[in-house]
Amino acid sequence: MHIWLVNPFDPLPGDPEQEGRYATLARMLVARGHAVTWWTSSFSHRFKKPVDQVALKETCDSLGINLVFLESPSYSKNISIKRLWNHMVLAKQFNKIAAMHNKPDIILASAPPPFLAQAAVKTAKKLNVKSIVDIQDLWPETFYRLGPKVVKLLLATGFYPWHRASAYAYRNADAIVGVADQYVNRAIQLGANPVAKTTVPLGIDLQQFNESAKAGICEQYTKPYDEIWFAYTGSLNVSYDCLTLAKAFLEVESKLPCKAKLFITGRGQLADELKNIINEYQSDSVIQTGFLDFPQWAYLLSQCDIGFNASFPQAMIYLPNKIFYYFAAGLAVLNTIPGQCSQIVENAHCGLDYQAGNVQSCADAIMKILNDDIMLAAMKTSSASQASDVFDRNVLYENYLEIITSD
Repeated sequence: MHIWLVNPFDPLPGDPEQEGRYATLARMLVARGHAVTWWTSSFSHRFKKPVDQVALKETCDSLGINLVFLESPSYSKNISIKRLWNHMVLAKQFNKIAAMHNKPDIILASAPPPFLAQAAVKTAKKLNVKSIVDIQDLWPETFYRLGPKVVKLLLATGFYPWHRASAYAYRNADAIVGVADQYVNRAIQLGANPVAKTTVPLGIDLQQFNESAKAGICEQYTKPYDEIWFAYTGSLNVSYDCLTLAKAFLEVESKLPCKAKLFITGRGQLADELKNIINEYQSDSVIQTGFLDFPQWAYLLSQCDIGFNASFPQAMIYLPNKIFYYFAAGLAVLNTIPGQCSQIVENAHCGLDYQAGNVQSCADAIMKILNDDIMLAAMKTSSASQASDVFDRNVLYENYLEIITSD
């Protein structure tokens, strides 16, 4: 079969960051003898700069993955008019050149961006081929999910074309896949066929993670035997509750039963505010690493004991990428995300919940987990089992491949 993957956000093989959902799918499909064309963007969402098309194409060609770059304008902020324009241009570019390529058998498109997903589903209908929409996030709700109620209502009206594009894609796709149950449920609310639906979490390529961690060994992030290390990884923006966990850690640092450090990786708009909080406490136990390359980052996680899975409920981030990397590293999880995420942590006995935005609640969770060595060890073991037995993509995505390739 010839399969189109229409996704402008995920890291491509050869990118400086860890491979994600679509690189895994592309590799697995090629390994099973399918032809894969990946439609992507000429502009990097993560790094906010043009991608190296020549180098990426060479890497993907060597793996049997055909890349098609959609030229699109730049933007500097995730929530901005320029980003919306970028997504509209992506859809226009896809519509312009899709007809010039060999007809696929299946089109799998991620949502967001809504207009590109809509364009992919419309193209599939025109070509009379199967279409699948893979929901990664809720758009355009993401643009106003943290605002006051009146502002949300006004913006919802203004974003009607984006809502309409999402609804069209969901209603007309032959199958709906979501990275979390809540995304699939939202598609059904908007008219998706409830029969052709399933949740396939992002998961983790466990072998790749372990190999990368070995390759990233460095003295700087090698933990002394008598310390406990915490990690928060990901974006430093208003959707994620990174400031609360830093304050909580600093508040209880002097009361901890052992020497502990908190490593905060990533970057974003809250980086300076976070730095000010650390300076205010005059602590050298909270370290902002900035962006780390994947091997070094994987090695740091492998040295840690506890990971913060912290976002605000209203951010509608239901089952984020980071929790699967925490599982891969065998970290106990301190979690703020209700629903499916909380259920996984509770049912697997691999961590504790605390209340987002509540410094005392977070501090209590830190103290509880550090005051019980037996509980912490059991949580770490259970977390590692989640990675190997449940969320390893080489196991988890077998079902996804069946959905993609079945008639």
